[in-house]
Amino acid sequence: MKTLKHTLGISLLIVTFMFTNDIYGQKRNKSTNRPVKTERNYNNDRVRSDHYRHDDRFRTQPVRRHPHYRYPRHRRVITTLPRHHVRIVYRGLPYFYYSGVYYTSYGNDYIVVLPPRGFRISILPVGHVRIVVGPTVYYYHSGIYYVESTTTSSDNEGNYEVTRPPVGVIVNEIHEDSKEVTIDGKILHEYNDTFYKKLVDLEGNITYEVVYSKSESES
Repeated sequence: MKTLKHTLGISLLIVTFMFTNDIYGQKRNKSTNRPVKTERNYNNDRVRSDHYRHDDRFRTQPVRRHPHYRYPRHRRVITTLPRHHVRIVYRGLPYFYYSGVYYTSYGNDYIVVLPPRGFRISILPVGHVRIVVGPTVYYYHSGIYYVESTTTSSDNEGNYEVTRPPVGVIVNEIHEDSKEVTIDGKILHEYNDTFYKKLVDLEGNITYEVVYSKSESES
């Protein structure tokens, strides 16, 4: 009888030990299978990666800026280009365009850049805004202005050319990456070398007016 009780006691201890290990293993699997983000925000001269290590610390590395590309304030990197992107070479530099966003190669990834003036695309991005200023029609999308071009270009083909906006143009929204600056005591918003003044009407509606846009030589 004592032998039977002793055997049952040992069996119970073994089952309890196996069950505890199984639960611990499941917890470890859950902690190591946490989701990994593929987009990274590049600010100033440092890079913060959203790919987690086991100790939950961010990996940083210096940003290598190409002197012939223009970058937005918040630099974003993707690992894979959108499926239906278009590759365009302008002044010997490769760009990848999709839905109003421009990319170029950055190591094994792709970084968001701003298109230079004179760059052309064949189709305007969905959601663009049509703005008429005198005899000229402008198209606005994500902080970039386009005009329809009737001339040919040896650099790249396309019907719509990136251009400089005229002073006085008013838009309902500016890019989310715009930054607030103070010039001569006035608060302005700058994005893509264009400076905007915030306007508020009597009903509280907010718009933004172009007060200055840098020339290509100033950029």
